[in-house]
Amino acid sequence: MKEFWIDDGHGTRAAILPEKGATVVSLTKDGVEFLYRDQENLDSPERPRCGIPFLFPIFGRLKDGVYTWDGQEYAMAIHGFGHTSPWHVVSQAENELVLELTDTPELLAQYPFRFRTELGFRVTDGMLTITQRFENTGDRMMPYSFGFHPYFLLHDLAHAQVETTAKNHFDFMAGKMVELGHGTVGVTMPDGAPETGAAFMGVTGPTILHIPAEGRKITLENDGNYPQNVLWSQRGKNFLCVEPINGTADGLNTGVYHKLEPGQTAEAVLNIRIELI
Repeated sequence: MKEFWIDDGHGTRAAILPEKGATVVSLTKDGVEFLYRDQENLDSPERPRCGIPFLFPIFGRLKDGVYTWDGQEYAMAIHGFGHTSPWHVVSQAENELVLELTDTPELLAQYPFRFRTELGFRVTDGMLTITQRFENTGDRMMPYSFGFHPYFLLHDLAHAQVETTAKNHFDFMAGKMVELGHGTVGVTMPDGAPETGAAFMGVTGPTILHIPAEGRKITLENDGNYPQNVLWSQRGKNFLCVEPINGTADGLNTGVYHKLEPGQTAEAVLNIRIELI
């Protein structure tokens, strides 16, 4: 698979794999890597579990892996198919790459809506900007959700703190909602647990991942389209996921999704600023 590199000429570089779900597989500042990469995973047919996968048209899992629309049942894997489909290169410049994904017979079999989705990647002065454009090219209402699943490189969870504007979060391990008493929280791996995670709810501003012991700081800027941030990590893996999300798990079954009428379009922008400290 060919990696497409974009470079701002001032120390910020990114690599994207169009064939592997338009996944960003490298993001560096002055040669320092900010993303976790698993080459074995990238070389396999499995969904990308490193870098920055793009989630569309759902986030999370559907109940029993299926949903019903207009009386017909459809199966769809976790996080949809945006992160597993090959994307087409629309254009490339030195610091920018534009990709698109459109419906195919295979995709229509699991998502019966005609669409065009465009991702624009641009690097400028320590920041990766990802612009998303969603278009309903069919003749019926199109439901959808979206988000990203960044795997940020982190060698020890104890080194990290997450600064957030969220007022509360749902602790996956405890199975309950917890009110945030302050804007900065640490992330811990419970004894014996294979993973840890939480969902920050009602995010209204930037989410900042501080890793001072490893000399890195990452800011995810919210343009109003990402009201949730999901945190997740696995034992023995050198990453912490900080996932900006616009949707809920099982949304196509519960009715919690965005809508595009025929001919309508919508856009969203995510900025990921990387700094060496």
